[in-house]
Amino acid sequence: MDKNTVEKLDSSEAFLRVFLPNQNRILSFILCYIPNRTDAEDVFQNTTFVLWKKFDRYQPGSDFLAWSIMIARFEILSYYKKKKSEGGLHFDEEMQKILDAEMKAFDSRFEQRMDALRECLKKLISDELRLLKMRYEENLPLARIAERLSITSAAVFKRISKIHSRLIQCIRQRIAFGETV
Repeated sequence: MDKNTVEKLDSSEAFLRVFLPNQNRILSFILCYIPNRTDAEDVFQNTTFVLWKKFDRYQPGSDFLAWSIMIARFEILSYYKKKKSEGGLHFDEEMQKILDAEMKAFDSRFEQRMDALRECLKKLISDELRLLKMRYEENLPLARIAERLSITSAAVFKRISKIHSRLIQCIRQRIAFGETV
């Protein structure tokens, strides 16, 4: 392996280390500005591409999320400029100020909910955690999970739905009583 290949691998690994833990927050930020999921995912993909392309400009140790959000803002503005030129949506500075304020509140609530979720997940039994891991970490479809567990897809769906309901209730209770860690 030549030096350039090794450097590229090191850069890829460094990028993934800072990007992966932040990708949901970046997408959430974009979704605040672009409520259409398909369009937001397109902007997210463009943002990810730009982040990767410009990663050599990122200063290691600095706030990757803040840097990413800045790039996402430019991609969002590009999206709205394109829509405006097509005779579609309009987006101005006043709208951006309102959404920025909402995003700060969202960010605070997001962290609070994530803390509550982490605590609520600790209350699940191992079979429930295993089921959630198959679905969300391994990204297995319900039919594949059903095969593994020797049950029907409907039974898997019902179990996951019950777990979701319990987690939502637990999160709401923890937040209502200020029990987040």
